[in-house]
Amino acid sequence: MPLLPFSSPLLRRFDRWAGPALAVAALGLLLLETRRPLRRRIRPRPERWLRNALVAAPSLPAMRLTLLPAMVGLAKAWAPRRPVLARLPAPLRLVAEVLLLDYLGYTWHRLLHAPLLWRLHRVHHSDLDMDLTTAWRFHFGEMLASIPWRAGLPALLGVRPATVLGFEAVFEACTAFHHSNWRLPFAVEHQLVRVLVTPRTHGIHHSQVQRETDSNFGVVLTLWDRLHRTLRLNVPQQALTIGVPAYPEAAEMTFPRLLALPLEPLEPWARPDGSVPARPEPTGLLHELVP
Repeated sequence: MPLLPFSSPLLRRFDRWAGPALAVAALGLLLLETRRPLRRRIRPRPERWLRNALVAAPSLPAMRLTLLPAMVGLAKAWAPRRPVLARLPAPLRLVAEVLLLDYLGYTWHRLLHAPLLWRLHRVHHSDLDMDLTTAWRFHFGEMLASIPWRAGLPALLGVRPATVLGFEAVFEACTAFHHSNWRLPFAVEHQLVRVLVTPRTHGIHHSQVQRETDSNFGVVLTLWDRLHRTLRLNVPQQALTIGVPAYPEAAEMTFPRLLALPLEPLEPWARPDGSVPARPEPTGLLHELVP
């Protein structure tokens, strides 16, 4: 079994079922965020969508040709040698695998905010607005860098290939959902955020205030942010300024520059004039969602 089985039966099923399902979900989120926007747009949609599509053009194929095959190939090669999870009853094993995969997603996201990987991840955060297309604005190098953590570690821990690939479909759907600019009814989101990462939750993570960016790292569940005390919900959406303060000019963030951005020196968390975005600590409970 090759370590990168590009056309394994599992991947063919992923292409046949998960691909169209994710496309339908994306279309639904696009319609919902258009009809019920959560935050005011700063930049014109056509400008951002074209730029984000260009960034996604090498990133999404890189995911399909490297990360997803590695998830299957490494799990098939290594997982059978790790019998700990195999000793669990079938339903309990599936729950344990899903929780493990989501926790690895949380920890990987935290690593992306460390200096070395931030070189790659700032391409995603430098978007001055946040909507469905932001969910695809990832540098292809970030996809390649994620292989040891998101494909290698699950395999070493004994997670089955079908679970890894099935969870990846959930992972991608949730990434699209919480990056969308969809204003859910507040009462609904207030209940949903007890379990799942939501658009208001992740909007705070894209704030230019650093303590807010350094929060809400979860991908599917809010459980890990609660356990690690990185959950922050008490920032009003209309008070947010989205982006990275060092890159405030959309005209300068061209597609060629975004591709080369990982090679540029790291910038301090400040605007070009040296000022640092700040905000008084909002009133209310840290873990209580606000509109």
